[in-house]
Amino acid sequence: MRSVAIALRIDGKALLMELDQTNLRILSLLEKDARLATAEIARQVNLSRPAVQERIARMEASGVIAGYRVQIGQVGGVRALVFVRIADRPCDPALQFLAAQEGVVEVVSLSGELDAVVRVSLPTVEALADLNEVIGSADLIAEARSQVILRVL
Repeated sequence: MRSVAIALRIDGKALLMELDQTNLRILSLLEKDARLATAEIARQVNLSRPAVQERIARMEASGVIAGYRVQIGQVGGVRALVFVRIADRPCDPALQFLAAQEGVVEVVSLSGELDAVVRVSLPTVEALADLNEVIGSADLIAEARSQVILRVL
């Protein structure tokens, strides 16, 4: 059976954990649905429920599973990505500014040509236009362009 070594840094300590195909399958199932019942995971990976619970507990303790989150579904409204170039370094003040804006769901810091991508969810196109104005006119931001998300697969 093939396994994968995962290197983690938690609280400044480097950790290494081997993940076999079963652990990888469990992670895949949880990534798709973090609320999936342990009994259902066990059925899909062909293990007992206690064995799956033990594997999940080990992955949580080692930091492979860092947490679970709620993802709010989109009902109406406008979703968009804002592509940002930051004016000055360090980038953290600009990233914090972006994260604090109304409607911002996620800020992803990047290396390369763009400095950040901001995922937003707003009630109207007018609200997106207002957010574009706020971001684009900020001294911390050199350039910002938004694109409306048509579909997520």
